Amino acid sequence: GQLFGIKVSGTHAHAFVQSFSGLEDLPTRNIKRAEGGETVDFVELVLKYRRDMKRERTNIGELSAFIAYCQAFPTAFLALVDTYDTLESGVPNFLACALALIEVGYFPVGIRLDSGDLALLSIQARAMFKSTEVEFKDKMAGVAGLSAVTIVASNDIDEDRLYQ
Repeated sequence: GQLFGIKVSGTHAHAFVQSFSGLEDLPTRNIKRAEGGETVDFVELVLKYRRDMKRERTNIGELSAFIAYCQAFPTAFLALVDTYDTLESGVPNFLACALALIEVGYFPVGIRLDSGDLALLSIQARAMFKSTEVEFKDKMAGVAGLSAVTIVASNDIDEDRLYQ
């Protein structure tokens, strides 16, 4: 990337997600606010948004991995959402973390899809982003733009596949 002036960025692996089984695997519950550096219980914030979205049956290990990733890279949260169930767990877990990040002054980058019908899943994920933005726009500042976060697709994609 540096050779061509392209910003290098990325996401985590399925193995990272699978390495977490629950919230007890997190080394800390906290994150520092973007402005002022005040420490906040990030886990509690994420769980609050998960409850508010009525998505409490998502995979807790996956949620824990996303929380850990947010804590380590709050300005670069790009979540691999298809380790378990993309639409029932991955995207809702991403959204709970994204809303919590927004509350503490950061903004999520987006998601990565690596399996399944990438085109269909991207359309469905984008719809979930839009409905979440609409649901929370009057409840919290900074949520505008959530519907337009990045969706990255990977997994044996080449020019022939894109042409289809």
